[in-house]
Amino acid sequence: MGGAGGRGRDHVGRCPQLDRIDDALAAVVAGSFRAVAVRGEPGIGKTMLLAELADRAEGRALVVHAGRATEFEQNVPFGVFIDAFDRLRATNPGDAEPLAALTAAAAGDRPPQLDRYRLFRGVRAVLERQAAERGAVLILDDLHWADPASLQLTEYLLRRPPRAPLLIALAHRSAQPPPGLADALARLDSAAVRLTVEPLTMAEIAELLPDQPARRHRLLHRATGGNPLYLNTLADADEQTLTALVGQPVAAPERVLLDVLSTELRALDPVLRHVAHAAAVVGDAAEPELVGWVAGGPPGSAAEALDGLSRCGMLVADGPRFRFRHPLVRAAAYWDTPPAWRTRAHARAARYLRDRHGSLLMLAHHTERSAQPGDAAAVDTLARAAVASRHAAPAIAARLVERALELLPDRDEFAHRRDELRMLLARTLGLSGELARSRALLHEVIQADGPGRTEAVTFSAVVHRLLGTLDEARALLTGELDRLPGTGAATAQALVELAGVEILRHDLGAARRHAARAVEVAAGTGNPAVRAAAHAVLALGSLQANEIAAARGHADRAAWLLDATPDTLLLTELAIVAPLAWVDLHLQHHDRAARHLHRAIELATGSGLTHSMPYLLIADACLHARRGRAAEALTAADDAREYARIMHAAEAAAMADVARLRPMLWCHGPKAALALADRVSGAGRPGLGWWSALARVGLAEVYLAAGRAEACLAQVSDGDVDPATAAYRSALAAVAAAELGRVADGHRHASDAINHAVRAGLTHQLGVAHEARARVLASAGDGTAATADAQAAVTHFAEAGTPVEEGRARHLLATLYARTGRHERARGELGQAKAIFAAGSATWLSAALARDALRLAARGPRSGRATLTSRERQIVDLVTAGLSNREIAERLYLSKKTVETHLSRAYAKLDVRSRVDLTRRIAR
Repeated sequence: MGGAGGRGRDHVGRCPQLDRIDDALAAVVAGSFRAVAVRGEPGIGKTMLLAELADRAEGRALVVHAGRATEFEQNVPFGVFIDAFDRLRATNPGDAEPLAALTAAAAGDRPPQLDRYRLFRGVRAVLERQAAERGAVLILDDLHWADPASLQLTEYLLRRPPRAPLLIALAHRSAQPPPGLADALARLDSAAVRLTVEPLTMAEIAELLPDQPARRHRLLHRATGGNPLYLNTLADADEQTLTALVGQPVAAPERVLLDVLSTELRALDPVLRHVAHAAAVVGDAAEPELVGWVAGGPPGSAAEALDGLSRCGMLVADGPRFRFRHPLVRAAAYWDTPPAWRTRAHARAARYLRDRHGSLLMLAHHTERSAQPGDAAAVDTLARAAVASRHAAPAIAARLVERALELLPDRDEFAHRRDELRMLLARTLGLSGELARSRALLHEVIQADGPGRTEAVTFSAVVHRLLGTLDEARALLTGELDRLPGTGAATAQALVELAGVEILRHDLGAARRHAARAVEVAAGTGNPAVRAAAHAVLALGSLQANEIAAARGHADRAAWLLDATPDTLLLTELAIVAPLAWVDLHLQHHDRAARHLHRAIELATGSGLTHSMPYLLIADACLHARRGRAAEALTAADDAREYARIMHAAEAAAMADVARLRPMLWCHGPKAALALADRVSGAGRPGLGWWSALARVGLAEVYLAAGRAEACLAQVSDGDVDPATAAYRSALAAVAAAELGRVADGHRHASDAINHAVRAGLTHQLGVAHEARARVLASAGDGTAATADAQAAVTHFAEAGTPVEEGRARHLLATLYARTGRHERARGELGQAKAIFAAGSATWLSAALARDALRLAARGPRSGRATLTSRERQIVDLVTAGLSNREIAERLYLSKKTVETHLSRAYAKLDVRSRVDLTRRIAR
């Protein structure tokens, strides 16, 4: 391979691809992220391009990590990443924890509570640290063979690229594109470089083999179809062999290549060939001791044979291990083995790993390929491996359980074991997002009417809830309750789940009835977790009915019980923490909600119960937003959506988007929030469940901020009665009506908002209602009354502990003061609002505040300087929001020089000399 910019024989026909690779590397050196996707047929030269990419990256002083997926280890999770980070694990103690977690997930030698999303974030953090100093490259070859966990991690890294100068290069066969990667690459837009590697032309073959005659060039081209690996293998073949191959189907060269490579294997010395077979069974990176065990024979003979295979070019030394020179060579060696011997070889490898306590998942890999039906020990091995991997790699775990079920003896004494495995498979499929298959298996367990029936019913109701089939969940739970006794934890848990389903169905009467019954039944169980769950779901039902006193009483009881519950018991009822935190958020028990969410999130990530994570993080995002931490709210909601996407939980993903609406507006403004609102509306989910009213409130707020008052009214005036959001809906309707000039309607809606808030007795609702009435009164020209309401809004928001809303009310109050000439008081309110927005990372609100501060400065008693033009005010707003001149130019579609000209004029008009002076002037 040549260095950067080289043009050696290996580059024949590949110069355009190498030029694009150089461009991508240059972008990384300049500080950007890039992805390079290489596709082509087997043997076409994908690996050569990636190797050249690695050489050129190292020539630019970039850190390079390279891994390759393998054909026969697709049930070993994260294999390509383990290969890529192999050396880093030994040399970089700073990344020890996430890399140790990755290794544990691949081996199955850590307790099964490994959260795959936390694992994904750990790998992303490792790459960020690696790339931060001088840039890095991650190469993932042969992804068509990658295990599902590796593919999910790759997709995650492409969808949420590390914030560092990094290039991710991946290669796969044209006919086997990994699922999900195409969409992830498309989302990267111009940051993704797609390369297709085509066969060599006859002219390129002639350039590659200049010492051979033209007739042979034609024959080689016809025989190989221009495939470089095939061409390299047959470069020295006689004309008779080449002529015989001309009729072979070159459209699918892999079979032909395997046949040719098998011929090469059969020409080896028998001992070398036997050891090559053993190495092919052992794995892609074969350890000599294990190869010797599988091959048998005298001590040391395998090591000598491995050296011989290395000398003849069949194997390549990779540290203490050996790899085949190309994956197809290993495939040829593997399929060249006699089938019965191959099965026994896998069994010997499994015995070696079992006796030496080797990797559980590698043990399962060899067990799966050697076990016979009826082998109960093999069933236990596969089941243990599935339990160890189900949270980090559920798709692989599901495959292992399916194989265990195939091997399980078909006898009555194993009926209970079969139900256990079905239940394990159903839960694992649920984790991997295959909800329909999970539901079908659960129904098999339910129909078997064994000891696991009630557990299957409860989990099946969860699956139905995730699928959105709420009527089926209700029928299933109602039928099970008819079978259960009137007492006991199982009955209480079924009642809690049924109450939750009824809340989602918006039948608050039924929800509260079942929850009240759950409270009665749970009281006799002595289980504080079940009792807490019952009180929590009753508190949520009461909150939805706007019966605040009842909601507060049950929430207090649930919180007390939750604090008294040991972690081991809470794990069984972890899902109830999110709705309880939601109730506490609205009752303004922010610290209590934060404490419970922190505990639950720690337990969920530590125990692998990731199906609870989307809802816990959604509640956490809403709590951060309520407490004025916009950036933290966005991060939590983004994490919730990523968890939901990995689980294929569309309902949770839609809820996460709803939780993002307000902080997105505060941080990034109406344009970004409208794009998110369109996705929420397009998902078609706001009409479902108790949170649909919250979705409409969020959408209405975004539409109002974007100047779309009619769209705002459409969201809050659809006739859907929801007591819990009545004050918010009326407040939004009041402001929208006023902006449309319908002042009478505005006054009516504002009065309704005040009345709803007074009945609820919650200071946050009172703040929203008074702010809305202030805006309506201001639009009607009643500044005095509007000022009084704005002052009341500030007071209520401060008491509620909701600083961003307090800042917005202060901004409104400053505007009202300025209208009546009270400029000093206006500046005081603006200063406090600015501090609030800055503390909460509410960038867009800060920019809007800066614009009004400039207007106030221009109107107030100043030295006679000319007022700013609209363009100058726009640029000053962006400067005070922290944008550079280049960023402002890009946002406003101006040249950098034009921005500098406008900014210098603004400096002169405002009598300032720098950005710092400008910011201070605006703050004053």
